[in-house]
Amino acid sequence: MAARTVVVDGIGGQGVRVIGSTMASLLAVMGYEVTLLFDYDSSVRGGMSEAFLAYDREPVSNFVVECADVVVRLADRGPTHLSAGHIIADLGLIKPGEKGEEIPFMQLGVEKFGRDLFGNMIALGRLLKVSGVEFTDEALATALPKKYQEENVAAIRFGYSLDERSIKAIVPEMAASEFAERYAERVLAGTKPAEAVDLAAAIER
Repeated sequence: MAARTVVVDGIGGQGVRVIGSTMASLLAVMGYEVTLLFDYDSSVRGGMSEAFLAYDREPVSNFVVECADVVVRLADRGPTHLSAGHIIADLGLIKPGEKGEEIPFMQLGVEKFGRDLFGNMIALGRLLKVSGVEFTDEALATALPKKYQEENVAAIRFGYSLDERSIKAIVPEMAASEFAERYAERVLAGTKPAEAVDLAAAIER
């Protein structure tokens, strides 16, 4: 059986490393063999940031991802040659002909949990659900940093609970929300959301 593969596509400050690192840690705690690679442009503010994750019950023999089972798209800066079985995207990022869903992650983070950083964890929860990964709160707590742990578990569980019907109820039929536009403008201007930087630093420690 081939390894399952995941790609997280975004720009600096959107929590790409947080999502990738947390999922990799959770899978490792659950006994999976995991490879995780990051690709990012440190020379440009708001430059692309990518996480490539592969996991299996057996050692992963090929960690190069060219066809991902699932892609989380927080911004459209990823490799153009990459194909995906299913795409989980923020609003306005699904391209014609692609199979996937759009969810306003950062807006939900603010509305449901009071801070945009929890949008990353909502995205992770949906990613885990679509990937078919079942986990316990104990394993999840082990993979998360202590800071904001209770809130992060709740946000991941919220994302995990989303289904097609609830997503349709949440997402209006529009190209992009004003919140998403403001958030993207702030990140592209090189002003990273402080909460995202704070959480990323905690995980890297």
